[in-house]
Parts: sequence; structure tokens; C-alpha cells
Amino acid sequence: MMPPDDRARSARPASLLAALSDLKFERQVTPILVRWVYVGALGVVGLGILFGLLLVWSLASWMGWGMWLAAPIVVGAGLIAVLVVRIGCEWVLARFRRSWPVTPSQGHTAPPPQVHR
Repeated sequence: MMPPDDRARSARPASLLAALSDLKFERQVTPILVRWVYVGALGVVGLGILFGLLLVWSLASWMGWGMWLAAPIVVGAGLIAVLVVRIGCEWVLARFRRSWPVTPSQGHTAPPPQVHR
């Protein structure tokens, strides 16, 4: 059974303001920031794909139906951009989690370090 302090802490959602006001450094800010960066990147890429498809539609109405062949390229470029951002966010989180000490009160146990000889 968790102590009352841990139960109250786990019930609260992780927010940026709560993490910034944590003077004991029990909450991590980087995962919250990475989440916001990823959501922002999804929005920017989504708007870019929408703009690109509207541009293809505009050019197709002016130059002919052949311009619609560029639509899969626009969507594919957007998906590649999302993939690159996702890989970057996961890389940052992996580097951060590897360097951040995990306490037993967080419910996670860190594996023992491996010694390579």
C-alpha cells in the first residue's frame, strides 16, 4: 500500500506548471516538453500537408489532372517528416531517461548497469 503522500501525487496529472514548481525535483520536465514539441510538430506537418494538397489542387485545375500525381509525394513527405520528428523525440527521451536517476518511489526499478569488458 502506498503512503498517503504518494497516492495523492500519482493521482495528479503531470503538467508543465506542476513540474516547474516541484522543488524536490521528483517530476521531470523534459518528457512534458517533448510531448508538446511532438504535438506541435504534428500540427505543423498536418497544416503543411493540407497546404500542399491545396496547392496541388490549385495547380491541377490550372495545368491539368497530371498534377494530382504529386499528391502522394506531398503526403509521403509529410509522413517522413513526422517519422523524423518522432525518432528525434524518442532519441531525446532515451538519452534523458538513461541519465536521470530512478527512485523506487516512482514505481520503476532501473536495471543494474552492465559492465562491458
